[in-house]
Amino acid sequence: MTRNSEQERQGVNMESPLRTMSTVGSASIGKVTGVLTLLILPVTSFFVYNDKPETPQRMWDPEKGVQSFLGLGMMASNFGNMTVLNQTGQLGSTTYLHCHVRNLANKQVSWIRRRDYHILTSGLHTYSLDERFSIVRSEDGVDWALQIRFLQKHDEGTYECQVSTPTGRYGYLLHLYVVVPEAVIKGPAELHLQHGSTFSLVCNIQGGLTPPQFIFWFHNNKMINYDQSRGGVTVAMISRNPAVSRITIRDATFTDTGNYTCTGNNITPASIIVFVSEGHFKTAAIQRLESSAITVIQLNSISILSRLFAVMLVCLVNVFYKGT
Repeated sequence: MTRNSEQERQGVNMESPLRTMSTVGSASIGKVTGVLTLLILPVTSFFVYNDKPETPQRMWDPEKGVQSFLGLGMMASNFGNMTVLNQTGQLGSTTYLHCHVRNLANKQVSWIRRRDYHILTSGLHTYSLDERFSIVRSEDGVDWALQIRFLQKHDEGTYECQVSTPTGRYGYLLHLYVVVPEAVIKGPAELHLQHGSTFSLVCNIQGGLTPPQFIFWFHNNKMINYDQSRGGVTVAMISRNPAVSRITIRDATFTDTGNYTCTGNNITPASIIVFVSEGHFKTAAIQRLESSAITVIQLNSISILSRLFAVMLVCLVNVFYKGT
C-alpha cells in the first residue's frame, strides 16, 4: 500500500509538469496566432477589382471591408493594387467622375488628383482654389461624383476616389482623357480663282463626343457668317452629326483674297488661303506688254551699239589719214 501510494504520488508529480507544459504551449500558440493575425489582416484587407472596363458602376462597403461590382466577381490580392478605369470628356464641357459607396456611416469619401496628390474634395467640402471642381452627392448618398466644369486639356490624368477605414484604404482609380474636336477643310491648302467666279469651302468637325451647335467662318480676322455688307455669301449646315458646314461666295473680287478659317467653341481651327486673280485674258495682255517692253529695250541696246561702232570707225579712218 505504501509503495502504491508512493507511485500514485509520483504519477501525480509526473503529470503536473506535462500539464504545466501544455498550458504554457497553449498560451504561446495563442500569442503567435494573435501576432500572425495582426500581421496578416492589414495585408489581406486590400482587394483588386476584377471588373470590365465598360462597367464603371462600382460599390464597396468600407464597414465590412468588402468591395463588390454590382454582381461582378472580385479577387483578393496582397499587393494593394487598384483597378484603373477610363473615362473620356470633351474640352470645355462638364464631366462627372462617379464614385459609388454603401454603408459609409461616419467615414468620408475623398477625391485625390494623383498627378500632384492634391486632395480636391473630402466629404462635401472642396479643398481646391479652382472653382471648377466640386462634389455632387446623390439623394440616396451612394454616389459621390467629382464634378469638373469647363474641362481643360491639363485636367487629363488619373483621379482616385478613396475611403479610409481602420482596416485600410479602399477605393479605385479613374483615368480621365480629354478630347479636343478638330476642324478640317477639304481640299488643298491654297485655292486660286479667277475674278468673278463662285467658290465653296466645306468644313468637317472631327474627334468630338458631341457635335457643336455653331460653326463660324472667318475671312482674315472678320467673321462672315452673318455679314450683309459684302453680299453673295451663304453659310449652311450640311450635317449636324457629324457637323459639316459649307460657305459659298459668289462673284469673287480682289477683296475676297485672304485667309479663310473654320472654327467653333473649343475646336481646333482649320484655315485655307484663297487667291483671286484678274483672269486669263488680262493676264495674257499683261504678258504681251511685258514682252513688248523687253523688245523695246533690246532695240535700244542694238541702236546704241551701232552708234558706238560708227564712232569707232570714224576715229580709225581719221588716224589712218593722219598717218599717211
